[in-house]
Amino acid sequence: MKAAGIDGCRGGWLTVRAESGFIVSVELITHLSLLKMKPSEHIWIDIPIGIPSAASYPRKAEGAARKLIKSRSSSIFTVPCREVLYTAEYDEANRKHRELTGHGLSKQSWNLFSKIKEAEILAGRMKELQVSEAHPELVFYGMAGQTMTHSKKKIEGVQERLNILKNYSPNVEKHFDKAADRFLRKEAAKDDIIDAMALAVAASHPALERKTVLPADEHNETDRSMNIHYAVTTYH
Repeated sequence: MKAAGIDGCRGGWLTVRAESGFIVSVELITHLSLLKMKPSEHIWIDIPIGIPSAASYPRKAEGAARKLIKSRSSSIFTVPCREVLYTAEYDEANRKHRELTGHGLSKQSWNLFSKIKEAEILAGRMKELQVSEAHPELVFYGMAGQTMTHSKKKIEGVQERLNILKNYSPNVEKHFDKAADRFLRKEAAKDDIIDAMALAVAASHPALERKTVLPADEHNETDRSMNIHYAVTTYH
């Protein structure tokens, strides 16, 4: 099975391609419009795809995901409502979001608006079955059967996650080292590389079972799924 794992980074988007768990390539693109799809390739991307309206805010998927990864639940941010997505200024978006939902808008969410809009366009020009929202910490939880001990921002956390990936992808360390040497920190951090690799391996490995945090898809007004994908091991 062919798949691409995509994670946002300072320089744009890290795109890792894998086939049956083996890493094929690691690339950095500045915008999702530059992504070239390959036949029968599935994309797992770490960015919200199904944006809720104020009426369906907050999405159920975030709550379900937080329950799974517990101590790492802070890595799951609440997806803002669609009505503020194209607001020009943060203060205006924050005020409008509070009026519509009763909750303010975090700066973290605001800083992701441009990437969320890119992902919406990507999903719109491709079949939804080809593009799925996923989350790296959920993927590592599923691969390891437990929540990660260390933060991915620390050296111990990077190594912890790399060790898990090595169980499923024999060539992952070689590609990680090359990518870490190739990209400047202002372009992509080591944890960005790890996250994109995790998504690619999880979406393509035959020994991993693809799952979603909600048993049945919840859809927004544009009929896009508001669910989060991850994978669990079938090794025993």
